[in-house]
Amino acid sequence: MNETTISTGVPTHLRDSVLENEWHPACASREVTDQPVSVTILEERVAIFRNRKGVHALRDLCIHRGAMLSKGWVQNERLVCPYHGWQYDDGGQCVCIPAQGSDDRIPPRAKATKYHCQEKYGIVWVCLGEPRAPLPDFKEFEDPAYRPLVCGPYVVEAAGTRVIENFTDFAHLMYVHGGLLGHPDYAELPEFEVFKEEDRVYTGDVPIFQPVAHSGSDHREGTTYVYVKEIFRPLAGRLSKRDAATGQTLWIMLTVLPVSEKRCVVYMPVSRNYAHDVDDRQFMEFQDTVFEQDKWIIETQKPELLPLDLQTELNHKADRLSVAYRRWINGMGVRIGTT
Repeated sequence: MNETTISTGVPTHLRDSVLENEWHPACASREVTDQPVSVTILEERVAIFRNRKGVHALRDLCIHRGAMLSKGWVQNERLVCPYHGWQYDDGGQCVCIPAQGSDDRIPPRAKATKYHCQEKYGIVWVCLGEPRAPLPDFKEFEDPAYRPLVCGPYVVEAAGTRVIENFTDFAHLMYVHGGLLGHPDYAELPEFEVFKEEDRVYTGDVPIFQPVAHSGSDHREGTTYVYVKEIFRPLAGRLSKRDAATGQTLWIMLTVLPVSEKRCVVYMPVSRNYAHDVDDRQFMEFQDTVFEQDKWIIETQKPELLPLDLQTELNHKADRLSVAYRRWINGMGVRIGTT
């Protein structure tokens, strides 16, 4: 079993020595306003709240009687438990117990577990353990000149690893997204290279003809787009999609919050260097449509968990990036979401 239990009998999060030390996309920055937000990471409930110092993540559990801190509120920069009003600072320390006298000492054990938390790319990221590496700097998702925006959340009843592998796949574009990102008449893939480094796997240029032009494109009809895909975390990847004729480029990051072994939430930062006069909503709705097309396939795949034994499923040369991804996370020791 992946689940462990602390002395009180309360289940703790799924154990994975790799994923618990990774940054996970807890929510979009826009979701954290004046009220705390509850998210589940590897079956651990986490309360996220904002004060003048920024965003903070605590275990969503009051040490007193087990109430959810996320059901409370923020007062005087502190997170207040809704059950008895205990107040926790952004370091997790309880600094006020209303039921006791003002001169009484607060017990040293009166604190909530604090997790690493930061904002980047319009997303709030949380690490349950100790981050093995910082999040990389991707200018296109942070510089307003590129018009970044965050699509999602998309709830998927499947393993996060299956979502990422689908992201690595080129051959489904002509069928799952036929009419939008490809067409069966153009299903033959060109030869392409896959490269592996310690902290990522990625492709060279992969040209694919798309019969229908994107919103805001200078083309009235389809064109050839040059893809480059990269997986830079076990549950995070990005791609660039460049119009071979004009250089207009769409960047997409796909990052997965592992709720449990077979349930996840996907956030998708998107950015572009063109069509800044087109309503962002059009781009978001397009990504919503594309992801819905992916979702039903992912949720019906068998086995539900991603096989790391390459003999379990039949692999084809078109799958070289997904094969590299499986080998990469297997070498890391990722276990949650795999079989």
